[in-house]
Amino acid sequence: MPFTVNRANSIDCYEIAALLRRSIIELCTADHDGDPEKYEPWIANKTPDWVEKWIEGQGRVVAARDMQKVIGVAMASPDGEVLLNYVLPEARFTGVSKAMMRALEDYVRDNGRSEIRLKSTVTAARFYRSLGYVESDDKLTGMDVDGLWLKKALN
Repeated sequence: MPFTVNRANSIDCYEIAALLRRSIIELCTADHDGDPEKYEPWIANKTPDWVEKWIEGQGRVVAARDMQKVIGVAMASPDGEVLLNYVLPEARFTGVSKAMMRALEDYVRDNGRSEIRLKSTVTAARFYRSLGYVESDDKLTGMDVDGLWLKKALN
């Protein structure tokens, strides 16, 4: 599946919001057990208005696109925190998340940081470990789901 990873723009807001909601509901079942009471609070701010604020904010939002649509989205803050990393279910295991993480790691490194951090869902923990992330005691601005605090040194 050929794709590109570039900075997201506000034209993508509706498509990204739908991707986020679908990815959380369909792919993160290990975290919410398919229970709307668990995933509804998680997706509550995954709206076009919020996506536009994130894109226009101080961090970096990247989007992976195939020839037709946005297939992944990821976001990091300037201080080195990964805030989002989601793909469409049909784009899972295609290298999209890995490519977006490389883009975020480059962004964080370019901002003078030597470490990148995140709170991983249960669903994604194995993926992040495969990229060299290790457990951390750092507490970040978190999500409404349980997860693991992870970090990676940037060379």
